[in-house]
Amino acid sequence: MFGRRETATMSVVNFIDNYKRDVQFYIKWLLRKDLRIEMSRNKTLKNVHKGKRCFIVGNGPSLKHHDLSKLTNEPVFTVNNMMMTDYFKILNPNFHLFFDPNFLDFFFNQNPQNEDEKNKMQSIRKSLELNSKLIYFTLYRKKSTFTKLFPSLKSHYLFNNKMFTSSLKKTSTLHRNTPAFQNVIIYAINIALYMGFDEIYLLGVDMTGFLEHYEFNTINDKWGHVYNKSEEDQEKLNKFRIENNIDNEFCLKNFGKTFQQFKEIQNNVLSKKAKLFNASAHGALDMIPRVDYEKIFSNEDDV
Repeated sequence: MFGRRETATMSVVNFIDNYKRDVQFYIKWLLRKDLRIEMSRNKTLKNVHKGKRCFIVGNGPSLKHHDLSKLTNEPVFTVNNMMMTDYFKILNPNFHLFFDPNFLDFFFNQNPQNEDEKNKMQSIRKSLELNSKLIYFTLYRKKSTFTKLFPSLKSHYLFNNKMFTSSLKKTSTLHRNTPAFQNVIIYAINIALYMGFDEIYLLGVDMTGFLEHYEFNTINDKWGHVYNKSEEDQEKLNKFRIENNIDNEFCLKNFGKTFQQFKEIQNNVLSKKAKLFNASAHGALDMIPRVDYEKIFSNEDDV
């Protein structure tokens, strides 16, 4: 743990580093017409849902304990693999985020002859049949491949090349250089703030996924995700871990950093006079105030 002197030094270092990253962004912004167009498109999202509430739904196993049909007419964010589950149709999301590195690697290293991968790609292409207004978010640096794969999807792209630190207050400026967050849910919170949502509920954000890294066995349906991984997906994940030296120490350090970022984004939410709640029935995310999921709708059910 840093002392005051070390903390002050790191603050200065991070400030200088982010300043350099902003300069790099503005140079690219000046030189690339496409980047200017995409950032301008992002600006159209600013405060479009001001004063409303939304739900950000993760892929944690606690989703099994909730009646998701209550969210059918609510503004909903989903992430990564959710569209490959039956929950996706129930949720009928308005926004979907692709930010997980493993998921993005699937897009750009897929085998067109693999039946399982073909089905995944088809489910993404058909997602607009569920909701024609569905908006996707992913990384700007993946835009060329993403638009080639999915030309009909309504997508917005984030340029994320800043460090997220406690001193960085203006994170939700999607039309500028944004921070690179550790977790897709934090990206969703940041996007929701930019859109003007002032009451944000997290659901299925269990943050217990690191437990399945210790040993892959029969308990993973409790600690991993709400969906089951195919043997092929698990083999790919294990190969990815080995090739990138992802061991228990690596996982715990990264989850520690992720929890720290949840604390920092909570401070950003409060600074905007918005509210962030954890409506998940279970899970390890203890720094976000918990609320009873059913009670969110109790008054409405009485009407």
